[in-house]
Amino acid sequence: MPNIALNAWMSLIMNDSNIFNLKSEYSNRLDIVLSDSLNKSRNYFRKLIKDGFVTVNGNIVRKTKFKVNKDDLLEYRDFKYVDDISNIIPQKIKIDIIYEDENVLVINKKAGIVVHPGTGNSKNTLLNGIIFKLKFDNILTERPGVVHRLDKHTSGVIIFAKNIETSDFLIEQFKNREVEKKYIALAKGIITSNNKKVVRMDDRNFYIKGKIERSHSNRKLFILSDKGKDAITYFKIIKYIDRDFTLLEVYPKTGRTHQIRVSLANINHPVVGDKLYSRKSIAYPHMFLHAYSLKLKLPNVGYKEFNAKLPNFWRNIPGVSKLYK
Repeated sequence: MPNIALNAWMSLIMNDSNIFNLKSEYSNRLDIVLSDSLNKSRNYFRKLIKDGFVTVNGNIVRKTKFKVNKDDLLEYRDFKYVDDISNIIPQKIKIDIIYEDENVLVINKKAGIVVHPGTGNSKNTLLNGIIFKLKFDNILTERPGVVHRLDKHTSGVIIFAKNIETSDFLIEQFKNREVEKKYIALAKGIITSNNKKVVRMDDRNFYIKGKIERSHSNRKLFILSDKGKDAITYFKIIKYIDRDFTLLEVYPKTGRTHQIRVSLANINHPVVGDKLYSRKSIAYPHMFLHAYSLKLKLPNVGYKEFNAKLPNFWRNIPGVSKLYK
């Protein structure tokens, strides 16, 4: 494959367009408002804006930084973009494969690696390594094979599709909340049933419910907000460690960005090592959040559950290695 920069990643298919309308809920740049409101990447909307497929109050706008005001009427044409796989830089990156067949690749992602290229980050991602290993069919999504994501510093199981049919098949399951996900998290402090920000189910099982959106003042942060999207996080207390930490199994019902991290920080028990949502975690070199298992239906196979081994830095946590081998 040629080593070409990422800026030519997508090419436009001039057919099968759909027109969508929405009203802006706040003031900000046009590309940011569209991306936040519709849960698609800013690169995608930047392309639409520059190609003249976005209007504000009936007027075509071609500047991505155009200032949108609250209650402005936005309209855009949703064209299909096809990924040109040759424009993602293939790199030989070590990949820990859990399972592979003709349709999917399941990986134990190490902490510290980004899943896919993005703004200012075109190399050394998990997807660069996968493109090096595999020959994808063209996939009508913004990122070839990507059907869900893990944060950069979150380790664990992640699945990629090898073709468009499988991509659609898996995305539909995530969209309908049919995928069973289990995370292992180490939370700061001792979580008890006295915490008024959690809903108690029994002595060890609780859930957190709220609405999450991206912060308008800090683009890296997500916050709880009445205008956000529903986020439901179930968790089970496994054990207390040294009266300083709580080991949890976490079962996110929804799949919002940073959902587990935001939810635990909001009840004053952030994930240990989470430098973004807890300043007190600066002393920890790693974030203790791991996607331990994923259960979903595969084409021509049926339901399968995949487990990802914990990273080595978890071995220092008393009793964890015996619980999760």
